[in-house]
Amino acid sequence: MTIQAVLIVAIAVVFAVAAALAIIRMVIGPSILDRAVASDVLLTEVLCVMGAEAVVNAHTDTLPVMLMIASTGILGTLAVARFVARRDRASGGEGR
Repeated sequence: MTIQAVLIVAIAVVFAVAAALAIIRMVIGPSILDRAVASDVLLTEVLCVMGAEAVVNAHTDTLPVMLMIASTGILGTLAVARFVARRDRASGGEGR
């Protein structure tokens, strides 16, 4: 086994464990903000895996997909933040 193969296996194991932990946090919660952060972490992990695959295989074919995943993550985070802000305003949050 070459050094590159060992590194690829190590990277795959680390990302698999991180993805499993993020999915557990998404399921357990307990709040919507915990779930939103976990989904952002999972999207970031997907981006990192796709970037690592592009580096290992020396291509840029996945770049448009990576850009779409990143923009989806940003828009999802903004939507959740606006939802939570509206809910807090409606329930009289902000220390009132």
